[in-house]
Amino acid sequence: MPPKDLSLPFPLSKQTLAALLKACSSQPLQLKKIHALVLTSGLSVKNSLITQLLTNLVTLGDTQYARKLFDEMHKPRIFLWNTLIRGYAKNDMPMESVSLYAKMSALGVRPDGFTFPFVVKASTELPESWAALTIHAHVVKYGLEYNAMVRNELMIMYVKFGDMGLADYLFETMTERDLVAWNSFIAACVQMGYASKALALFHQMGLARIKPDAVTTVSALSACGQLGCLNIGNKIYESAVNDGMESNIIVENARLDMCMKCGSTHVARTLFDEMRLRNVVSWSTMILGYAVNGKSEEALALFSRMQNEGPKPNYVTYLGVLSACSHARLVSQGRAYFSHIVDSNDQNVRPRREHYSCMVDLLGRSGHVEEAYSFILGMPTEPDAGVWGALLGACAIHKNIKVGQVAADKLFELAADIASYHVLLSNMYASAGRWDYVDKVRLRMRKKCIKKVAAYSSIEFNSEVHVFYSGDNSHPQSSSIYQKLEDLYMQIRSLGYISEVGSVHHDVEMEEKEAMLRVHSEKLAAAFGLINVEPESPIRVMKNLRTCDDCHNFFKFISRVSMREIIMRDKSRFHHFRNGTCSCKDFW
Repeated sequence: MPPKDLSLPFPLSKQTLAALLKACSSQPLQLKKIHALVLTSGLSVKNSLITQLLTNLVTLGDTQYARKLFDEMHKPRIFLWNTLIRGYAKNDMPMESVSLYAKMSALGVRPDGFTFPFVVKASTELPESWAALTIHAHVVKYGLEYNAMVRNELMIMYVKFGDMGLADYLFETMTERDLVAWNSFIAACVQMGYASKALALFHQMGLARIKPDAVTTVSALSACGQLGCLNIGNKIYESAVNDGMESNIIVENARLDMCMKCGSTHVARTLFDEMRLRNVVSWSTMILGYAVNGKSEEALALFSRMQNEGPKPNYVTYLGVLSACSHARLVSQGRAYFSHIVDSNDQNVRPRREHYSCMVDLLGRSGHVEEAYSFILGMPTEPDAGVWGALLGACAIHKNIKVGQVAADKLFELAADIASYHVLLSNMYASAGRWDYVDKVRLRMRKKCIKKVAAYSSIEFNSEVHVFYSGDNSHPQSSSIYQKLEDLYMQIRSLGYISEVGSVHHDVEMEEKEAMLRVHSEKLAAAFGLINVEPESPIRVMKNLRTCDDCHNFFKFISRVSMREIIMRDKSRFHHFRNGTCSCKDFW
């Protein structure tokens, strides 16, 4: 153990200082005391001691003190520039990381292969893309474009920017694609929602005879969860078991998450109960999974069990708990849980912006729009786009134009280029019949070149993902699909189905609205499923955006006439349709 009191009874030497630095490497306060000793020792201290001190401080996350040391140094070596750049990047300080690189470049200090991976990573986190593109130019300038670590980060950067063409080019032209490169590319695709590319890469990796590890498997299972590909995911897991990964808790947790994201809650619970070892991720995955699947009672019951016999909950666990309250309109319980985490002394539990967004969603969707707005105004931190977006969504549901406009104004300050917020505002005005304001929002979108994300739905069949867009005629079975839809409409109309034309947010004639509703992507996917999926299996439809009122009503009716279970996941949650009812109890 290092001494608590650094007032030493013996003369200092460079060797003594080096030993003290090593002994106190994990204690920032003691490191600063050693720095004071260095300054008052009168020794001609070499940069090696300051380098050791600075490196320890950066590792501990004290970048502010580390920068103070750095600025006092005379001509710091490239290693120190890299150390501080990396420290800023790892401590979520991308602007400081990029700015330090800019200073380094201005002083004529030549970067190396260890400089750029972290500078590229930091520049990708900045709102403007020009910094990242400039740094890519510097990579080429210094001849480091074929450095494996640098190329990996550039590839991830372009995936995050949505430029899959350049990302593919960087990957395909690598001189040697090792397991790290494959894992980096696959993980980046999963993270950014390249809901099919990740699975294609996983398949390509097998053809290249590159054996996947646990990291690859987790990414592939996550991709299957995003796409709703339960069967493909099960095959990937079986392959992982054959490779000896069945006892890897990270892989097991990824499998749980995949099952939940495919709406297979019963299978997930069986797997959870059979796990020999469960950690906080296992419990949190189940609780959050139950919440988004509309099984709030199961989520809260499992949370209660976790408090009695499981590990300590963390912030993700409570996110699941609040989501369960939100999806079941449990306002008083949600308030109580939120108060608990606010008052907690545990830093792993204290509320983050996601918890505030969840509370705004709970209050707003339950009809307490004004309270939700007041809740935001009382936040101890600056509300982000997620918080204001939750409020705008609630205003759209309850047609509260006054508060909705406030939320929209804030969103356009924070995330002016996000199409979904403009669409939410437009839909709110359309629901209230304010078509003049709808036109203004759409005009603003055109001026800013903001395009609405195209809605699509997907369904897995025979280990393939079939994708449908609204009015799609490209599928080989299109003729049968549209005939099936006609048959379904005839059946459900006799049971009282009426088109929810209010779901069409365009100022057109009633007949045109009905025609637009009839060919929504999720209806085409469901019809395909009813034709092809075996009767004993549920039909799983995944949609990239929120479903509309009419499609929700349509699915209730067809689950009744077909006597089939239909599971639909939209952008926000799952809907399990059985015999004419939905798991959401029409609160969504």
